[in-house]
Amino acid sequence: MNAAYLIIRSRSERGHSCPLPRLQPTGCARAEVPRTRITTALADKNVRAPFQKITVALSVSATLLVLSVSPLHAQSISIHTLAGNTSPGSTNGFGSNARFDHATAVTADPAGNVYVADTENGTLRKISPNGFASTLAGSPGVFGYFDGLGANARFYGPEGIVADSAGQIYVADCANGTIRKVTAAGVVRTFAGTPGSFNSFDGSGTSARFFHPEGLALDNAGSLYVCDSWNHTIRKISVAGDVTTLAGLAGYFGAADGTNSKARFNRPCGIVVDSATNIYVADCFNHTIRKITANGLVSTIAGLAGVWGSADGTNNTARLHLPQGLALSPSGELFFADSGNQTLRKASPSGTNWVVTTVCGLNGLAGSQNGTGSGASFSFPSGLAFDSAGNLYVADMANNMIRTTRVVPPTLQSSKTGNQIVLSWPSSSDGFILEQSASVAPGSSWSTATNGVATLGDNFVKTNTLAGTAFFRLRYP
Repeated sequence: MNAAYLIIRSRSERGHSCPLPRLQPTGCARAEVPRTRITTALADKNVRAPFQKITVALSVSATLLVLSVSPLHAQSISIHTLAGNTSPGSTNGFGSNARFDHATAVTADPAGNVYVADTENGTLRKISPNGFASTLAGSPGVFGYFDGLGANARFYGPEGIVADSAGQIYVADCANGTIRKVTAAGVVRTFAGTPGSFNSFDGSGTSARFFHPEGLALDNAGSLYVCDSWNHTIRKISVAGDVTTLAGLAGYFGAADGTNSKARFNRPCGIVVDSATNIYVADCFNHTIRKITANGLVSTIAGLAGVWGSADGTNNTARLHLPQGLALSPSGELFFADSGNQTLRKASPSGTNWVVTTVCGLNGLAGSQNGTGSGASFSFPSGLAFDSAGNLYVADMANNMIRTTRVVPPTLQSSKTGNQIVLSWPSSSDGFILEQSASVAPGSSWSTATNGVATLGDNFVKTNTLAGTAFFRLRYP
């Protein structure tokens, strides 16, 4: 059941039956193409096995129809590549065929789409649930400032990003000094700030000023919080667009705890808000995690200001190194990208204390390896987000990748030459095994079909001779 199936039939075979093992079919889809008939079943999305998420994605490519089913196991944190490659670029595509250039932030909407601030490309990217990365707004490599639709819009170093419950995206357009708002259709407008005019003025909409804003977060009421990084302050924007300064004093960096303007920060860059409107801030150059209550009282919950390191521990006995992105898990644990340590860490509440542990990566070891715990590696991870299903996404900045705890069902594609079908799927789909069978009836025998699988560019490729009926699947063990 944990598989992507490719069903291939010769055109002369008229009868068909297309049940999938242990899934209840609700209908069949057919496609007639030269020399082949493709049939498959759609699965009932309400069927669930314990600890399993079923995702159905159909994609017609030349001669094949693809059904993908993805598992979500209850397990320790394992990291997979959702999209991107260590080589920078701006190409749209599936998995490792896509390209990013120093993507710094990530967010997810209620529909399961993932959005990426592709900073060095000056664009806003969208990754659909099936793993296809596209460009929603902006034009890669063309920097500037312009409100408009899709590729007509312009950004300059977008960094922070957050999606609201309606699927609208807010973007911290860092080098323009503005906060932008983007609809699901890619229409971009300015929500607050004036491009190229840097300052710290509070005010309404474009009368307010920012100085390289980086991190963004939303509360349940729709208010937006901004890490105004080079002002060393935390700003709040109401639903109506009124900007106020919640904590810190513009132009004065430091590490002091206190209320509102008595508190000090040193390049705050990551931010998240919990259901009680407590605000958590990655105070990057102080190497600490700060907490701000709804009325502006600032305290330090993890790390020791000015002292960097990698030690796990409680409160100020923990050591951090350039923390950046923050995200709250469904269980209330505070995950953060400890960028200078090349790790993902979490701070878990324990009474009035916070216990910091390392969950992924190995301190000081940069890399791009997928794996579990210390078997995974990152290169300056900078942005984190959870989706509504509890999957974690990571903007792995220097690797030009988006990483995830989600097992991403690969999309199989094909090309046809004569009587040969070439199957291909992204090489980022690690862990999936290609198998073949003469039937998908219950109890059918599946055999491994890895002989002849080669790596070509960013894809795994296998060439098959089309003769009779063949069923292929990619199975995640």
